[in-house]
Amino acid sequence: MLDFIVKMIYNNTMTTKFDRPIRFSTKVKRLNNLASACAKSNNNDFKAMWYHKLIDLAKEYDMLNYVMRKVIH
Repeated sequence: MLDFIVKMIYNNTMTTKFDRPIRFSTKVKRLNNLASACAKSNNNDFKAMWYHKLIDLAKEYDMLNYVMRKVIH
């Protein structure tokens, strides 16, 4: 079980029972990175900036539903 967790953390993939790696798309990674930057910012101006960039990128990728349901809790 520990090997599975180490593979997940360090390889940035998720291995199933059949050892097929499931790679997360770059779009999802970018959206998650913007959401974490928004969450880590201390100033309200920076929070607003990261939030608006996140929403603009979600609209560009046509993934606004994903952002509202999964990324923003």
